[in-house]
Amino acid sequence: MSFFGRALRVLVRPMAALAVAFAVGTFIERTWGAPPGGVQPRWDEAMFTAYTLLLGEMGAPLPADPWAQAVLYLMPLVGIVFVAEGVIKLGFTVFDKQANAAEWIRIMAQKSRGHVVLCGLGTVGFRVLEELIALDEQVFVIERNADGEFIPRARAMGVEVLVGDARTENLLRSLNIARARAVIIVTDDDLANLEIAMDVREIRADVPIILRLFDQRLAQKVRQTMGIQVSLSTSMVAAPLFASAALDAHVVGTHRVGGKLLLVVELDVGVRLSGRTATALLRDHGLTLVAVSRGGAWRTELGGDEPIERGDRVQVMVPSHRVEEARALEG
Repeated sequence: MSFFGRALRVLVRPMAALAVAFAVGTFIERTWGAPPGGVQPRWDEAMFTAYTLLLGEMGAPLPADPWAQAVLYLMPLVGIVFVAEGVIKLGFTVFDKQANAAEWIRIMAQKSRGHVVLCGLGTVGFRVLEELIALDEQVFVIERNADGEFIPRARAMGVEVLVGDARTENLLRSLNIARARAVIIVTDDDLANLEIAMDVREIRADVPIILRLFDQRLAQKVRQTMGIQVSLSTSMVAAPLFASAALDAHVVGTHRVGGKLLLVVELDVGVRLSGRTATALLRDHGLTLVAVSRGGAWRTELGGDEPIERGDRVQVMVPSHRVEEARALEG
């Protein structure tokens, strides 16, 4: 049910009360509504009289019967009370975003296309969120802990955070997984992450899932058996960088392709590298130029024939066993 459908539910009670008052007023007007010396009104006349009275208007002469007179005096008050109740409740439900934040988030998600759903807003989840925001992606976050320290910071960034357990399938569906670009699951519970991933896969078979797992062997099995495009063990990602950076401070990043570890090494351009282009570095030394810093600003959009100059700082990608060879080119 849509948010506005839910909001309209608050009108059920006052509308039902108005319907009862309308029926009672119509019956009394039809039965005892004849004015002094007049004729009894028809049903359509009685209905119109009851309708106008509920709206605070008098559309018929005062009946002779005292009970009918009492009803005619009370019906405008009844109409005012129940109409006001319905309008006030509807207004609070629709326009009080703070009190109905979850419903507003669901509405926004249902109208979104190509968004990212992030499950878990701990330390890792918040860093992932920062990267996604930097990439100008629309992100909807699910966080189980209502007191999570990163929730206020995420909301200050303009991100919609839904507090709840992502293992609840209806919660995932409410964020429009069927139209999402990807689902990232980074809670600190392996079993919860797997359960969420399976629920997501049931909702949509082809949505990319990025899954955080602490157990490296489990991560490998999940990749092979569950059809999840990427399943990452935190230790598997971090360990190569920690080990390589400990051995050589020039190592600033890692990337694993299959079983092959590639390292990003930062070098100062001296005489041996000056004047070389990205094409020449790859051809002659097997170095893939990643970025160039000239005057302190890093650039990644590099032309294949653009030479690097002495005094520049570059980042190149090499296999792990060739780091010393790349460092030797620094001169």
